[in-house]
Amino acid sequence: MSNSRTRSALWPKQPLLVGAVVVTALVTAWLFVPTMQGHLATMNSGSVDVTPTEYAVTDDDEHLSTTLQIQNPTGRDIVFTSSILHAHDGDVQLTDGTTTSFDEIRIPAGETVETTIQIGLDTERASQAKTAVESESVVLSGTVRAQIGDKDVSIPVRAEEGGR
Repeated sequence: MSNSRTRSALWPKQPLLVGAVVVTALVTAWLFVPTMQGHLATMNSGSVDVTPTEYAVTDDDEHLSTTLQIQNPTGRDIVFTSSILHAHDGDVQLTDGTTTSFDEIRIPAGETVETTIQIGLDTERASQAKTAVESESVVLSGTVRAQIGDKDVSIPVRAEEGGR
């Protein structure tokens, strides 16, 4: 190989163009990777597990205190913001059916966290709620609203009678 061919391979005739192409490729990769991670985490939001583990009626008979175990197997943090949850004892709805707000509960990627929330009780059913908690016949259902990156997702609560 002649010296001039080696020199042209190492020093292109338009180094500014080559530099622009390299910079564009690096910026594209820098933007693509987090976007793809967020997209994959959102696609996998169905694998997030929200399970009630304990119930108690508050002393003022106004709330059903519910401990949720939340498992986040995705590659991104999930921020829970609110929920629409319903507690039943058989066919009787114990809760008032309103939206329950959270104080932005953050679940880190790959972790499991327990948190306790207060769900508004139907005041006429407080005594039945206490009996249902004692007999472990409370069934919780509904969805929890969350954000993965900038995407809103709804995650169903896995209904289990009475908690664990």
